[in-house]
Amino acid sequence: MVHVVKGTVAAQRKHSSDIEQCLDSCKEKFNQILSGVLNEGNQDAHKMEASIYKQLMKLGFILMQLFFSIHNKGNYGKRIETAQGIAKRGRTSVKSYFSIFGKMKVTRYIYHIGDVSFAPLDIVLNLPVRCYSYLLSEFANLLDINGAYENASGLLKKFFGIKLSISASETISSESSDSYEDYYDLKNRLPKLESEEDYTVVSFDGKGVPMIKAEAAKIVARQGKGEKKQKKKEALVGVKYDVNANVRTAEEVADNLVYPDKKEDKNETGKPAKAQNIRYIASVEKTKKKVMEEIHEEVKDENFNNKPLVCVMDGALHLWALFKAVFKDIENKVLILDIIHVLEYIWIIAHIKHKEGSAEGKKYVHKKLLLILQGKVASYIMELQREMLSKEWKKTQSDKFLKVITYLKNHKEYMKYDQYLSEGYPIGSGVVESACSHVVKDRMEISGARWGINGSDSILKLRSVAKSKNWDEYWEFFTTQAKDNTFFPDEYNLMNVQEKMAA
Repeated sequence: MVHVVKGTVAAQRKHSSDIEQCLDSCKEKFNQILSGVLNEGNQDAHKMEASIYKQLMKLGFILMQLFFSIHNKGNYGKRIETAQGIAKRGRTSVKSYFSIFGKMKVTRYIYHIGDVSFAPLDIVLNLPVRCYSYLLSEFANLLDINGAYENASGLLKKFFGIKLSISASETISSESSDSYEDYYDLKNRLPKLESEEDYTVVSFDGKGVPMIKAEAAKIVARQGKGEKKQKKKEALVGVKYDVNANVRTAEEVADNLVYPDKKEDKNETGKPAKAQNIRYIASVEKTKKKVMEEIHEEVKDENFNNKPLVCVMDGALHLWALFKAVFKDIENKVLILDIIHVLEYIWIIAHIKHKEGSAEGKKYVHKKLLLILQGKVASYIMELQREMLSKEWKKTQSDKFLKVITYLKNHKEYMKYDQYLSEGYPIGSGVVESACSHVVKDRMEISGARWGINGSDSILKLRSVAKSKNWDEYWEFFTTQAKDNTFFPDEYNLMNVQEKMAA
């Protein structure tokens, strides 16, 4: 409940005068727009459109001033009751509000409870802590996560006539990502609809982010002979998605991968096998374990009694070991080595035995890939070992044989492709590799881009939210979380302004 003491007659008149002045300005501006439309004659349509838009922006500025005027500077009386005690009205203070219509000043009363000061109007209207309006911040963020800060500033200036500095854009993106963890923590606690797809799949991969000199200097470089000092820090990219079973034969997969011109997208179930409900995450700042744990939170409550959790990744053994540790509580899981990486290793042998680009080399790859897809990895390993020992190869060739043999041995347990295909599991890590490009590379590696840890993670968080199609929900959560309910929690109904505001 808020107790109100009526304002003086002079205050009432001043309030009414401010509103009348804004109303007159609105009417005057609207009449100018109307006159411009009626009297411009044969103006080019696009020029008239631009003129109307420019004038509407000015009208918007006046309307926002009117909006603030009707709130009478947040004058709720000499004393108001709050959850923290009785607050006494003090002097007025001016706050800057940087909207899409331009910068304006908002005068509001400050109230005091002992040494604590606050402006009730800021709470009632959910004004941002900084000057940047949430609408402007959203515009800036959506531009910044898709292009360079400089380009975003240029677009805001061209279409809204506002000047937002690069440093301001960086600040906005940094602070806008602050609710990322809280948002997904809440989202994961809420009941989830049961997936209509057959399988839940997770996947992880790394992608380098170019760092500024100060940050790059912190990266421990491998001091191998001839190696350059590292200028990138790896961001681990994680994805979780749902997909329907796609039962295929080894022959179909081998044909599609080696002879893509004859590719057929066949799905025996008749249901689309495209990834659905994708959740992305990418981080430079977080450890790989933390990234995996975040994806684990997405799937830990799902029922894997009758279906396994499927994990598809490339050959990074440290990621496999980490995955087993983080997801150890999910017993029913299937770990699959990305078939495209296997294909690359078969090509290494093909280029030793046959001329690059030759039909014979392609036939060799098709034959050996088919063997692996039929579950006969051990047979191919034995074949390669016999070949390596059967003749005198050049050292470079022997090394390549050994490289392929070692790779296949190390990953044999993840290469049961005959079982995977019969169950309709995905066997390619294309979703996470695509994420490395469209979540990380497309923004972080634009020409001339260099990043600090904090700046890169802010953009990666916001891009992950947007790419996961959670933007609108996240932004509503962010602006709601920003509201200060310390003084007026829900039971106070946030001071019904129309009833409580001093006239």
